[in-house]
Amino acid sequence: MMGRRSAAPQRGRRIAAAAVFAAALALLAQPAAADLASGKRKLLRGDYAAARADLADVGGRDRAAAQLALARVEQRVGAYDAAEKRARGLLGRGDAIATDARVFIAELQRLTGRYADARRELEAVVFPGGAPAAPAAGNAAAGGALAGKTPSAHLRGRYLLGLVYADLGQQQLSDALFETFFDDWNSGRIDAKDAPGLLYLAQAARYRESFQEANDVFREAVGIDPQLLEANLAWGDMGLEKYAVALAEQSYDEVLKIDPNHPDAHSGMARVKLEQSYDLAAAFDHLEKALASNPRHLRSLLVRASLEIDQNQWDAAQATLAEVFAVNPMNFEGRALLATVHWLRDDSAAYEAERERVLAANPGYAAFYHIVARSAVREHRYREAIALEEQAVELDPDYHEAMQALGTGYLRLGDEERGLRWMRKSWQGDEYNVRTYNTLELFENELPKEYGFVQSKYFKYRYPNEERTMLRRYVEPLLERAFEDMVARYGFRPEAPLIIELFHNPEHYSVRTVGLPNLGALGVCFGHVITAMSPAVGEINWGMVLWHELAHVFAIQMSNSRVPRWYTEGLSEYETLRARPEWRRENDADLYAALADGTLPSVAELNYSFMRPSMQQVMVAYYQSAVTMEYIVETHGFDKVLEGLRLFGQGKETPEVIELITGHSVADFDTAFRAYLRHRLAPYRGSFRVPTEGFDDLDALRAAARAAEDDADAQAALALGHFYQGDAPGALQAAGRALELMPAHHLALYVSAEVALRQRDVDTALEHFRALIRAGGDSFDVRGRLGMIARLQDDLDEAIRQLCAAKRLDPERSYPYSELYDVYKEAGRMDEALAELETYVMLEQMQYGPLRELVGAYAERARWDKVRVYGEMAVHINPSDAELFLMLGQAYLETGDPAQALFTFDSALLAKPALRRPALAHIGKARAHLARRQRRPAAAELRSALQLEPENAEALELRRTMR
Repeated sequence: MMGRRSAAPQRGRRIAAAAVFAAALALLAQPAAADLASGKRKLLRGDYAAARADLADVGGRDRAAAQLALARVEQRVGAYDAAEKRARGLLGRGDAIATDARVFIAELQRLTGRYADARRELEAVVFPGGAPAAPAAGNAAAGGALAGKTPSAHLRGRYLLGLVYADLGQQQLSDALFETFFDDWNSGRIDAKDAPGLLYLAQAARYRESFQEANDVFREAVGIDPQLLEANLAWGDMGLEKYAVALAEQSYDEVLKIDPNHPDAHSGMARVKLEQSYDLAAAFDHLEKALASNPRHLRSLLVRASLEIDQNQWDAAQATLAEVFAVNPMNFEGRALLATVHWLRDDSAAYEAERERVLAANPGYAAFYHIVARSAVREHRYREAIALEEQAVELDPDYHEAMQALGTGYLRLGDEERGLRWMRKSWQGDEYNVRTYNTLELFENELPKEYGFVQSKYFKYRYPNEERTMLRRYVEPLLERAFEDMVARYGFRPEAPLIIELFHNPEHYSVRTVGLPNLGALGVCFGHVITAMSPAVGEINWGMVLWHELAHVFAIQMSNSRVPRWYTEGLSEYETLRARPEWRRENDADLYAALADGTLPSVAELNYSFMRPSMQQVMVAYYQSAVTMEYIVETHGFDKVLEGLRLFGQGKETPEVIELITGHSVADFDTAFRAYLRHRLAPYRGSFRVPTEGFDDLDALRAAARAAEDDADAQAALALGHFYQGDAPGALQAAGRALELMPAHHLALYVSAEVALRQRDVDTALEHFRALIRAGGDSFDVRGRLGMIARLQDDLDEAIRQLCAAKRLDPERSYPYSELYDVYKEAGRMDEALAELETYVMLEQMQYGPLRELVGAYAERARWDKVRVYGEMAVHINPSDAELFLMLGQAYLETGDPAQALFTFDSALLAKPALRRPALAHIGKARAHLARRQRRPAAAELRSALQLEPENAEALELRRTMR
């Protein structure tokens, strides 16, 4: 095996790939043995209740083995006391089963926080002749820590004792004990065909940080025995530790294929979903399944508590941690999470009490600081996170994950020298951390070749080399203006230079930001550093993104990094819509739906909504935050928003801040805000809305429909569930039942119409949609469908009528405008078509194509005022379209801004791909110079134009008039 770090002894034998055949079934098995085998099979397959029943019935010579297996079932489902009691009943036997029972009891003792008891039990098994004493401080030689003591052959007991030594802060003993597994391998005492032996060897390699060897041996173990679920679980855990998420997912999935109820696998899979894409819906689904099998499952409870902390749900997190401590009062991760709650709330005394409690029990538990630092990062407290990670490394100088986090932390602050120094130090000790590898690869190999820094008045920019020229011309003036505007209005000046980093490769951006690929966000602010994708990525409104992120700088710094997410996101949204009218979200319909359904969160709970399982809820949270900020500004003034930032900086939380800046309690504020929304969103009142949440569980919908056979709502809900699952027959049957009960039922009519449309039965679809309107179910969706049908039937007048009705019912949805543009264009009614396209581009801020089309159309019509408006909007998406600059430069000339025209024609000449006819830009520059009474440079531009196109009539005529 390769990859072992030099500090550890060399392994002499390589594990060869091996395969074994399953043992033949005994033909004349005893009935009790059959029951034992049946119980174990059911445990393996996750049928825990049946396994308990089978194993409880085993008698005879297999009774003891069955009792130990039954104890393991009880452990799996969280009946820890019953499991321990059952195992203790086996201790008097004096045989191998009694030894296994003792080790199992120690495992339960460790699980429940009785570490000293677990140590005593395990040392009695592993060192029957007397355990080694803890080595003196400073004796770092792992091999000498055992003082010549030779451990027994009970590999599981030895492995668990290594973990317990680490739990008690006796890392040298732990390391030494894990080293003995390598001695056993080299001497042949661990068989290359023994899957459990290989599992413990792999775990020893993992805990001695020989990750490549661990990976290889885990693979051997699961290859020999795929039913050794513990091997795949441990392999998955190691994958998560190293951010090898795909490996972890595969490992847990292999377990769930065999045992679909295994709580450890579901807990691990929840962490995978969070690490992959922070998929809360999937994560909570796995946590629910884990806790259904074992309501006291610590790993799942800890993940849930961590999520509740991320949501700032302090009471919920503490309640979950109370469940953890009911099982294990000294669960170190749980105690660190509780300390995190105190730290985030600036309760120093409570934080210190938890810290002292944990370190008294385990003086080497450096992960305490690392766990708190993780939440510090999520709350924008980056400098404090660095200080916490430094404490972790001070406590454990070999804590490579904390070193990696330190490197990331300094990089977030723009201190690349220190950041890379820590990254390299982490890499020297751990070459298998994916984040470390990705970051070093980016900074050492990609960034020096493809990017470079430049500095402006207030900012330091990292640009892609190929885009630098154009980005400097457009990004820098925009951000300088934004900075000065915010400084004036906020009365606060962030420390300059702020760092802006733009990446033409989405993977470069993602790795620079989080160390892993596939980051979904368009831009990220770290308080002093902003990272974002460059315009080269395409279909990104870089102007809006950077303005939004710059506002975060002010919110984070003014609040001493304590602003809650709803407030800073709402403020950034407010700043963008204030900057340009097209830079705003259009989610009034979604906000109205939440208001009407009673799901709109209180301002005190708005922060939680950014971490909901449903993307719809998250989208509403963003928009509600923006509208809440608009409401506060409109009713109390912008100065109160700034006061709120300062109050958050003093450690106050949302309820108190709202009361102090508005003079109203949270309840009164919520009431007034809802009244404001009802007035603002009045156009949506009375529209039929198609619900989208709560229709995933068809079994539940069927049960509800059976329980209420005469309830049209229940039948229609079932119909919609079938429809969302793509089950047309089921949808039609349930919708038909609902319509029998209530012929004008809105949802049933809608489902019937949609199914008919998908089955190409247009007449039936029209019948149902029209019946829905007659029944009072008019809506944007219905009119949009009718408009689509009319277009399919080439009835353009009817399409126009229906699409215009859709616009009235929801003016913020872009679909009718794009359709009407096409309809009017087909009909040759271009003025009306362009009017529709104008509204469309105001709603779809990220789309370049429609803007480019508008600019071209208005340039042909010499509507230079409109070319200027939509050309400037287009540049905020694509600052490198030479032909766009040619038209925009002409617009500046025609609207009396020759200086900006000169700048823009220069952009046309600098842009890549190059202009097809650069002479036109030189002619434009000549006209601009003439408008500024600069004849000499105008003549020079004309000469350039005529060198390129000697027969250009416009250039020749302009030269003639200049003589």
